[in-house]
Amino acid sequence: MNAVAEIRPPALHRLTGPTDLLRSHWEAEPFVATGLGGFDDVFGLALVERLLQEGGLPLPSIRLFRDGAELPVAGVARRRERASAAREPLVDAAAVARELAAGATLVLEEVQTYWPTVADLCAEVTGETGFRTYSAAFLTPAGARGVAAHYDTASVLLRQVHGSKRWRIGRPRRRWPVAEWVPGRETDVEREPLLDVVLRAGECLYIPRGFTHVGTATDQASVHLSVGLKPVTWGMIVRQLLAEPLEEEPLRECLPYGFHRADPGALADQAAARAGRLAARLSQRVADHGVQVDAKRILDRLTGPARTAPAEGFLLAALTHTPEATT
Repeated sequence: MNAVAEIRPPALHRLTGPTDLLRSHWEAEPFVATGLGGFDDVFGLALVERLLQEGGLPLPSIRLFRDGAELPVAGVARRRERASAAREPLVDAAAVARELAAGATLVLEEVQTYWPTVADLCAEVTGETGFRTYSAAFLTPAGARGVAAHYDTASVLLRQVHGSKRWRIGRPRRRWPVAEWVPGRETDVEREPLLDVVLRAGECLYIPRGFTHVGTATDQASVHLSVGLKPVTWGMIVRQLLAEPLEEEPLRECLPYGFHRADPGALADQAAARAGRLAARLSQRVADHGVQVDAKRILDRLTGPARTAPAEGFLLAALTHTPEATT
């Protein structure tokens, strides 16, 4: 008798539980999803150990932090078998272990690039939400703080897979920021948090973009996977839609000779007239074609084409392909 295949919940359910919870908090409030079950089939501490032990991780794929400060990674580098100035060094697993033992937090960037199960998870999240993703893993020793208080320009889902970490989250100073966090900027998130929670294995924390946050491992070491949702804003869409109208003749016209001495009110009137024509042109374009018609093309322009994995056996097919004769 054939074994019954295991039925797994959708990827997003394994991060947030029912999607209505994410919908109701979307870009507005953080929340914690609990009772999410195991995650080792997707990602875990054993996976990170395997990635490090196999020895193929390039040095730029990791970062190190201690007490909020970023550390140089040159000390955990090892030379390639055929080293050259043009090839970045690889990560030395033993050296990374020494840094962790000394209290450093290890950040492994672009996890979905290195592991298919995480890539599959992220692809499903994109399919459900419409937003492309990036992923990173954070390993923090017990009692240690890694990255300093900061905000992200993408909303993030933090899936705890080992141990626990205390998170303090504060409201954004500016809603939906587009500029990256500036290191050293002061924040009161640790003194007056909006949310103060300990995240445990089997739980996931949603932090909308712009909300300041800082995490500290408890008396247990902490490992979590962070999945970021790259924002596609209305401003980005409008800029793409404006690209063609902005090149039309009225807006290619130069300002009047001696504009720097002209009456500011007259210049403002001329600018307003052209802006009005541009707005009318944009409205007509949207009415004629609809944003939904261009959604995929716009998304590709903004975030790059979606990654697609070639079919199994593609290397052998390529190696044994016989090029067609040309005349």
